[in-house]
Amino acid sequence: MLAAGFYFTMYCVEIPTMIGEHLALFGMIVGIGELIGSVVLGRLLTAFGYVLVTILSGALAIIALLLTYTSLHKNYDTIPETYSMAMLGAIALAYGVSDAGNNTALSTIIGRLFAERSEVIFCVLSCIINLAAMTWYFIYTVVNFETIITATGLTVFASMVGIFMVVRPK
Repeated sequence: MLAAGFYFTMYCVEIPTMIGEHLALFGMIVGIGELIGSVVLGRLLTAFGYVLVTILSGALAIIALLLTYTSLHKNYDTIPETYSMAMLGAIALAYGVSDAGNNTALSTIIGRLFAERSEVIFCVLSCIINLAAMTWYFIYTVVNFETIITATGLTVFASMVGIFMVVRPK
């Protein structure tokens, strides 16, 4: 859930600063990634199970984090002149598809594990995500961007391990 908070921070603090007037385009491509990811990874989830979707979502999230750091953040002083629009699109698409895959897997896992009380669990999940976002906003003011990228990569990995522990491969 901390990773979700990081993404909120990225969208609301870091990315708008880095990409300036291309923020709307970035947001639209993230949305397209969400749509594509929901359909494609939803079908993969049905066909192959949680493990493949979790691995793909986690890998895309880590790739997006690395691309954000290497393509956008390292060139922070010269952005928006130096980054490639294709790279910006790839980063946004990776964030969108990754988030859709993660949401698809988590929603179905929670729905199956807590079928009788799923509305309560989803409410708790929403609260945790919002608390994580508030935590990242605070953390962002105290530590540097490299620390945030590293911590988020670790939380993505930890969430993948958590899903593997809850849903055993067939």
